[in-house]
Parts: sequence; structure tokens; C-alpha cells
Amino acid sequence: MDIAGFVGLLLYGMTIGVALAAPVGPINIEIIKRGIQSGYLQGWLVGLGALSADTVYAALIVSGLTPLADSPTLRVPLFLAGAVMLCYVGYNSIRSAQTGNEIEGADSVSGRRSYVTGLLMAIFNPMGIVYWLSVGAALVAEAVGRVGTAGSPVLVGGVFLGILLWVTLLSWLAQVSRRFVTGDGMRWITGLGGVALIGFGLWFAYQAFASAT
Repeated sequence: MDIAGFVGLLLYGMTIGVALAAPVGPINIEIIKRGIQSGYLQGWLVGLGALSADTVYAALIVSGLTPLADSPTLRVPLFLAGAVMLCYVGYNSIRSAQTGNEIEGADSVSGRRSYVTGLLMAIFNPMGIVYWLSVGAALVAEAVGRVGTAGSPVLVGGVFLGILLWVTLLSWLAQVSRRFVTGDGMRWITGLGGVALIGFGLWFAYQAFASAT
């Protein structure tokens, strides 16, 4: 693979990564909410945790463990675990919005806690598995078709760089928004973010029962 092919494949993967990360979902909601509450770094660490989970899913595809990842016996508990995780985070957000305690002390939030929150939200998100089993597998096949087996890690690496770029941009936008959101506005954002997360959690629970029947 020459330099032009390498750069082209990397940029292609980055474009796909941004397209994957940009749609509104629980991770983006948590990045915005935590970034506005606690600043750029905390939002970015949530995104970094989610990116780490994507690394696990991508490894399943690249290493050829697709049948394991696509197992219905694994999908149902993941949906249920995702539902519990999102409802838990959403409930805590709503409770914080009502009391205002955590919001007022948001700058002291642990970076480790933000990273673990993003990691767990993403790793228990079965949509991540669905994505990597469908689009991810197709990307690997396309890379192999273009430049051989050496193209797979380049393309997947581009996807990760694209996701990292989006997470960085979104965290920065949340940081900028902090100066315009204070007091009641902060509580409203926290509360609405919690409601949205619980909504995603209930949808995951529905998908778990639908998959089991």
C-alpha cells in the first residue's frame, strides 16, 4: 500500500467515524451534559470511555469472533444490562437536577468516574455490537478488497480517529456553552438529559424482551 492509498483509506475511515458518532444518542447526551456541568475534560473522558468500548467490538470483528458477538444468548443480557445502566445514570441526573447538589459541585467530579461511565454506557450498548457486525464487518471486507489484509487496521484506525475527533469537538462545544448556562438552566439540562437517558434505557429493555420472544 503506497502513501496515497494509506492516507485515502485513513481519511475514508475518519469520515465514517464522524458519521457514526454524530447522531444523537445516549453517549452524546452524556458528553454534552457532563461537559456543561464539569468542563471539557470530563465530557471528553466520557467519549474516550465509549471509544474504548468500540475498540473491544472492533477487535471481535477483526479477530474473526463475529459468531460469538452475534449470539442471541449474549444480545439479550447486553440489552438488559444497557437498560439498567442508562436508567441508573438517567435517574441520578434527574435526582441531581432536583436537589442541585451534584451540579453545584460538578467541577470536583472524578475523571475516572467520567471515563468509566462512558465505557459502561457504550460496552452495554448492544447497538455497538450491531454496528460492528454490520457496517464494521463491511468496512473490513472493503479494506481487504482494496489493498489486502493490511488495509483493515488502517481503515478501522481511521474510524477511531473520526470518533475521537467528534468527541473532542462535542466536548469543546459543551465547554463553550458553560458560560451561557448557569443556575436553573444547568438543572434543566441535567434533568432533561436524565429523562432522555431513561428513554433510551426503556427502549433497550423493550428490545431485550423482543429479542427473547
